[in-house]
Amino acid sequence: MKRFGPGASGERNDGIKIAVPMSTPIHATADGVVAYVGDGIAALGGLVIVKHGGGWTSVYGHASKLLVQRGQSVKRGQTIALSGDTGFADRPELHFELRKGRTPVDPTSQLPRS
Repeated sequence: MKRFGPGASGERNDGIKIAVPMSTPIHATADGVVAYVGDGIAALGGLVIVKHGGGWTSVYGHASKLLVQRGQSVKRGQTIALSGDTGFADRPELHFELRKGRTPVDPTSQLPRS
């Protein structure tokens, strides 16, 4: 897993990168509405952005297959895409971000403790 925040070579990661097998289902982190689906941000490749209540947004990048459409309502746990190695990924992985307003939030601080 690549951690949130500044990296050793000065790059900044606004989310976390999680290595997963190719075509692993990517699930919505919470109920929301799909705000963006596409590959318009080259670095992130196949991308889904979901808006949730209270100013929260979740971002899912490097998808090989996008399974939702803009404006679609999604439920927590619903499969929204399949993982891949699109964009600047050098292996199959999920780029995952949480944002409160425009501010990136470390997802590991918000995830349930297991």
